[in-house]
Amino acid sequence: MKSFQYLAPIPPFEYVAPRTLPDLFETLSGHGKELQVIAGGTDLMIALKERAAVPKIVVDLRRLRKELGGVSVEDGVLRIGALATFSQIESSPFIARYANALRQAAANVGTLQIRSIATLGGNLATASPAADSAPPLIALGATVTLLSKSGQRSLPVQSLFVGPKRNGLGAGEIVSSVEIQADADVRSAWTRSAVRNENVLSTVSVAVASTIRDGRFGPSRVALGAVAPTPILAEKASGAMTGGEATPHEAERVAALAAEDARPISDIRASASYRKRLVLVLTKRLILQIISESLTP
Repeated sequence: MKSFQYLAPIPPFEYVAPRTLPDLFETLSGHGKELQVIAGGTDLMIALKERAAVPKIVVDLRRLRKELGGVSVEDGVLRIGALATFSQIESSPFIARYANALRQAAANVGTLQIRSIATLGGNLATASPAADSAPPLIALGATVTLLSKSGQRSLPVQSLFVGPKRNGLGAGEIVSSVEIQADADVRSAWTRSAVRNENVLSTVSVAVASTIRDGRFGPSRVALGAVAPTPILAEKASGAMTGGEATPHEAERVAALAAEDARPISDIRASASYRKRLVLVLTKRLILQIISESLTP
């Protein structure tokens, strides 16, 4: 994008900020692609400048924080509202206890200013293959709740991603919340490789979640970002890790399978072969970290 484009005026649009859910769904009905929903707006502002989005109506959810925000634990389930910002996620004791991989990813989204505005729901709905919140949620087996005028439905987080920048939201549907089983025995970790430390897309991101008992991994999940058209569950690696011995040798084997699960492309940030190598290195690093943490009283 040319620098002068950022100085060009944004095409005019109607701005609507509903105060109630019924008002929201009334606004959402019947507008189709002419309408754009925003939570924090950090992605949309760039799209408007680049003319990648030219909506006639922008619907802002931020007045619905009571209904769509917050982080809580109830009946053994960690609930994260769609309007929870990454700063809130990073500082939440509930997230630290039950979803450490998500806390780590949240702490690395954009800059401090972006994290104070950008939301979990917006990050998921944008559906970038490099969305840093997605691998931790997939590794933790999270579900996303979608809300519309006709009711709500839930689906695994990975099912929300249907292609690059394409989500599975239906007409008049929004991301309402994300749910994760609140199990303190599950250890999780996330890491990434990027060309610089902040405000940049990940070249590769990896998240791992598992339990360790009697020297063996319990149910385990490895998730990858920026190595396929959507964030993915590394199925070979996850299956191999579950029930395996919690040893460095097993970490090496699982990491190699994660690299096989990856389906990267070559682009300006890295070649496909380099991305596969990063998946192996980062996955092994995370598994060894989880093993080490399990040995700490």
